[in-house]
Amino acid sequence: MTRPVLVVAAAAALLLGGCAASPGGADADAAVHEFYAAVADDDGDAACALLAPSALENLEDDTGEPCPDAVLAGDVGTTLVERAPAGPATSVHVAGRAAQVVLPDDVTFLTVDGDSWRLTAAGCDARPQRPYDCVIEGG
Repeated sequence: MTRPVLVVAAAAALLLGGCAASPGGADADAAVHEFYAAVADDDGDAACALLAPSALENLEDDTGEPCPDAVLAGDVGTTLVERAPAGPATSVHVAGRAAQVVLPDDVTFLTVDGDSWRLTAAGCDARPQRPYDCVIEGG
């Protein structure tokens, strides 16, 4: 190889090596379980850190409370505690930058934020021929 080709090849290797892979299904499942563990531990700050910005804003707007309080109190808190997973997800579906994690008693939706997953919706019920109905829902 000539010197210019080596420089181009080295630059390409650096660029490709520096690109982090998008988080996968196991990461989405881990984020959901971490969210529910924070709710179970009454750690509203940790739970809110796992929400996508749109979900956090909608929760605060809907309840009139700061996220750390809203995620643990009232109907939202009660629903999340009732639906906390006792075991692994029943299915995880990833499509690009979006994921759906189905738990035994809940369905959650996530989006990639930087290099990690953030929940866009939780406490969701399927409705035939209509969108899911969720206690936490982002745009």
